[in-house]
Amino acid sequence: MGKRIFVIAISCLGILFTLYFFTFLSSEPTHLAIPTTSLEESICKKVTEQFGDCQRILMFDARSNLVFIESSSGIIPVLTNQEFTDFKKFIYPIMDFQEFNEEKVERGPINWRADNHVQEDFSIIYGFAEDGAKTIVINSEGNIQPNRFLVRDNLWVWYAIFKNDVQLPVDVTVYDGDGQIIYGEKAGE
Repeated sequence: MGKRIFVIAISCLGILFTLYFFTFLSSEPTHLAIPTTSLEESICKKVTEQFGDCQRILMFDARSNLVFIESSSGIIPVLTNQEFTDFKKFIYPIMDFQEFNEEKVERGPINWRADNHVQEDFSIIYGFAEDGAKTIVINSEGNIQPNRFLVRDNLWVWYAIFKNDVQLPVDVTVYDGDGQIIYGEKAGE
C-alpha cells in the first residue's frame, strides 16, 4: 500500500512538472526594450545643446532620480524618470563656478538655490560648499542635513529633496571639522 501511494505521488509530480515545463516553452519570450543610447550619452547630448558642453556625469541619485552633470560653466541638476532611461528636465538655476568664486565674501562657505516646482511633490535646495564646510544643517526645514558629494579639491555640491515647498529664505547653519559654527544662526550671519 505504501509503495502504491508513493508511485501515484511520483506520477502526479511528473505530470505536473511536464505540464509546467511545456507551458513555459510554448509561451512567447518577453521582449525588453533596450535603449539605443545610454542615459549618459542622451543627457550629455541635451546638456551640450542647451549649455554648450558636457564634461562628465558626477553623480546619479537613485532615490530622487537626479543626475548631476558638470559642464565648463558649472553643475547642472537633471531630473530623470525612475528607471534612469529618460531625461525629464533641467533644474534651474545651474550652479555657476565663476559666480561661486566671485561671491565668496558675500556668501560665506556655501551658497544655495531652491526650486519649489521641479514637479508635483518635488522641491529641492542645492548649492556649492567649500571644503571647510564639513556639516550643513538646514534649520528652516526641520534641521536636516543634506546629501553632498565632492566635485574637486575644495568644492562640494550639497542638496536636499522635499515633497512640499521649501520655506524661503532658507536658514542654514554650517559647521567646520571641529564642530564650530562658521556660518549661520549662532555665528552672527
